[in-house]
Amino acid sequence: MFNQLYIQTEYSILQSSCKLEPLFERLVKDKVESCAIVDEGTMYGTIKFYQACLRNKIKPIIGLKVNYLYDDMNSSLLLYAINDFGYKNLMKISSRSRLNNGIVDFEYLTKASLGLIAIIPFDESILSRYHQHHDDKAIFQIIDILKHTYDILYIGLPIPQALIGFNFNEVYHFYKNKGYKLVALPKVSYLNSDEMDAYITLKSIKMNAHLYKPLEAEKYHYLLEQEEVEFLFREYQDLIDATIEIASLCHVEIEFGKYQLPLYQADLDTSVYLKELCLVGLKKRIQNFNYSYNYQIYLKRLNDELNTINQMGFNDYFLIVYDYVKFAKKKGIFVGPGRGSAPASLVSYVLGITEVDPIYYNLLFERFLNPERISMPDIDIDFPDDRRDEVIKYVGQRYGKEKVAHIVTFGTFKVKLAINDCARVYQLPDQHLKQINKCLQSSLSLKGTNLSLKEAIENNIELQQLMEDYDDIKKVVEIAAVIQGIPRNISTHAAGIVITKYDLVNYTPLDEGLDDIYQTQYESSDLEILGLLKMDFLGLKNLTNIAKTIELIKKDNPSFVLPKKEDDEKTYKMLANGDVSGVFQLESAGMRKLIMNLKTSNLEDIIQALALYRPGPMDMIPLFIKRKFNLEKIEYPHKDLEPILKETYGTIVYQDQIMLIACKFAGYTLGRADILRRAVSKKKKEVLEQEREVFINSSIKQGYSYDDANLIYDYIVKFADYGFNKAHSVAYAKVAYLTAYLKCHYFSYYFSTLMTSFMGSTSDILDYTKQLLSRHIKVNAPSINKSIDIFNVIDDEIYFPISMIRGLGNVKTNDILEERKKGIFNNFEDFIIRCKNIIATSLIENIIYSGALDEFGLTKKAMIDQYQNIIEQSTYTFVKNVLQIDYSEDEYSYGTLQEKELEVLGMNIKYDFFKQCVALYDKYKMMKISDLDLNQNIRTMGMIKNVKEILTKQKEKMAFIELADDTSSIEVVFFPKIYFSSLPLHKGMIIMVSGNVQKRTTMQIIVNDVKKL
Repeated sequence: MFNQLYIQTEYSILQSSCKLEPLFERLVKDKVESCAIVDEGTMYGTIKFYQACLRNKIKPIIGLKVNYLYDDMNSSLLLYAINDFGYKNLMKISSRSRLNNGIVDFEYLTKASLGLIAIIPFDESILSRYHQHHDDKAIFQIIDILKHTYDILYIGLPIPQALIGFNFNEVYHFYKNKGYKLVALPKVSYLNSDEMDAYITLKSIKMNAHLYKPLEAEKYHYLLEQEEVEFLFREYQDLIDATIEIASLCHVEIEFGKYQLPLYQADLDTSVYLKELCLVGLKKRIQNFNYSYNYQIYLKRLNDELNTINQMGFNDYFLIVYDYVKFAKKKGIFVGPGRGSAPASLVSYVLGITEVDPIYYNLLFERFLNPERISMPDIDIDFPDDRRDEVIKYVGQRYGKEKVAHIVTFGTFKVKLAINDCARVYQLPDQHLKQINKCLQSSLSLKGTNLSLKEAIENNIELQQLMEDYDDIKKVVEIAAVIQGIPRNISTHAAGIVITKYDLVNYTPLDEGLDDIYQTQYESSDLEILGLLKMDFLGLKNLTNIAKTIELIKKDNPSFVLPKKEDDEKTYKMLANGDVSGVFQLESAGMRKLIMNLKTSNLEDIIQALALYRPGPMDMIPLFIKRKFNLEKIEYPHKDLEPILKETYGTIVYQDQIMLIACKFAGYTLGRADILRRAVSKKKKEVLEQEREVFINSSIKQGYSYDDANLIYDYIVKFADYGFNKAHSVAYAKVAYLTAYLKCHYFSYYFSTLMTSFMGSTSDILDYTKQLLSRHIKVNAPSINKSIDIFNVIDDEIYFPISMIRGLGNVKTNDILEERKKGIFNNFEDFIIRCKNIIATSLIENIIYSGALDEFGLTKKAMIDQYQNIIEQSTYTFVKNVLQIDYSEDEYSYGTLQEKELEVLGMNIKYDFFKQCVALYDKYKMMKISDLDLNQNIRTMGMIKNVKEILTKQKEKMAFIELADDTSSIEVVFFPKIYFSSLPLHKGMIIMVSGNVQKRTTMQIIVNDVKKL
């Protein structure tokens, strides 16, 4: 039986539309016994392909297509692993290819050839070019070199129809007569013949071009059925037989499930060293406890955890995490208190990996590391997002570049991306693209990125009609449906880093990565089944905000330290009042309501809120609150569960509670209880019934009745999805508290940091500015002598950064700040002379309009009028004091200044007229434009944005004016009489109008009175 040896999959990025799942459906249908994957220079899909082969009882052949240079020409070679050694060589060659722009140097190929079979694809290699020129000497030379390199070498021939420009029979006999081995090598780049358009589209997207014109041979690059292949090669049976021979030679067994953990270098045995560190750490922790404790309980828990860790072989794991967390803290990098289930470990706590005492918070170690369910521990660490890379760089240096890597992820074609890319390739008119998107809008809002285009084609009647009416729409949608889900680009896992005992290339092929650290070609899920250690280094913006706030505070108060206890009444009062803007995890409207309803007064309330405010548990919130405030009686499913459920008023909120219930009722160990928790959360019927029987029988042995056991099991099943990881909730509650504390006591410092983190969002900065002003904290426009590259605090006033001035950016800002280090800018001339070679004249104008130079006491008009004069005069004199500059005291209108400030800063700070008119609004009982309702007689004020003057039938002038305040804008109608009495009215003028709100095509104010301000 013929074996496919040249299948390229979706992981030949944008060079094949062949998805693995439908590929294997075809292979199984054709009763294929073995097949090979040979993606273009990469092995991204190798593990998935290998596993799919095993699942479908197909023998996997692992291959790779390699491009190399020979005789100054590009040529291709297909390589196949005979054994495990060959597989490792393939990974090395693929790495070499990816690290060298897709080309492998020929010399390297000759060095990494053991354990490999090579096939020269005649039509894609240098052979075809030599053959065209009848250069037999060159042909034999390259073949002989490759024969000496690879013990087994074949020349691969496509189906006769695909060998364009050659006589197949002639080529076949030429090499056959010379004694060279030949093999049938039809190429597969797309699954079915009718999917060629999808393949062409992918190639077009790769080349960023309109429709790619395929080569004649590419028309045949689809998966042929067995009968077709045998028919096409009917006169060349030896070519078919060669595929069987190659398949019989390849035996690669990839080992799964065995942990490949890195080693921590220590002078002592790692188990001894870990224990010593933990005992020292426990003493340090206990010295700082501000609550009562029993040392023996802590010591027993510590020893139990250490025994489990040692038995499971994870001593090195904990030491590695301890090491890089210690490095971070030593470097002053703020480390999060924990996340996930890691805070449930006392070992993690005493090592300083986490900041959560698991005994104090009643957290279960088995939720983190279960001795009855062997799995890798998972300690994810949060770092400030601006310093995370420092820790990763340290790990790379500590364990060696060859042993540390980022992890690849793939950006796939989602619905919109697939549609848009196809529309571009086929030059679909914009109107047609809008029609498609409009049709899909409701489906996308319902299913989001999970929407299947194939399902939409079947179920969306509106889309079906469009496809029927327009051939170009039909083509775009159908092709988009084929490519949906295919990898479009390579990316980097947001947090994951893999560390190995030996060089990474023994486990995974490599790619170029970030910051001089490699990146794996295998995805996270592939690495996990290979037993490799993945560690998540997460960048958390909120930790950056905390760290930056502390830096700002310490500039003014060097002795500042964060409080050790989370017991500040003022902070909790702020939260209970719903003042949660800028507080980690608590900002949303729903969470704000919950925090207020809980009357938050301690950390436990925040812990519970984080666990409750999720789909599912949200339904329990009203009951939870009623029970907390004794508005409803607390009832327990069984009296014996009261100690477990008391903290949550008789409801299951945490996963830990499910485990404790199983221990209490069924006598389970905590490890067995965790297995039950995981099992029932999956809601598989057969598993649920199996677990029910075991649970009930075990409960009866504990002395409970069948009915009680059955009731409690149902209770566990019901709440299995609701339960939240308490360890994570505790850790993140601590982060939430820190942000709340800083907001409460160091508002200006904290909010300046928040504003820096949102420098790209005008709406957020405006919102935070309003909050600062509401607390009577002054917010200043940029100052050339006080501002820096971020929002900063001076004497409890906040200054906008220079970098927010339009056009400056970080580079020009840094240039100005470097110049300022030589001495402050004494006056306007000093600034212009010192910075004229740093920034363009247009940027000087932006700086003037931003207000950054107002401190020099000149009008903006005077500075605009004279800066060019200063530049010209200073060209001929180095003594700025002899410059003869006559400054006018004239200034632009308020409206112009406001408009220019808005233009260069994206918002108004100094010239926000409406912020300065609170008393005026009260005096005249005016409303904001956004608050106006129809059929009201109102009074409001605003700035004229536009004046449209028209003539009535009676040849009288009237006007439609666009009026805007800081909340919205509205059309204001001036009929002739009122318009004439109000003249002149022009853009930029501030006016107060009285009138009636009506609606024609839009809302309007029909003016009956106007006052100029």
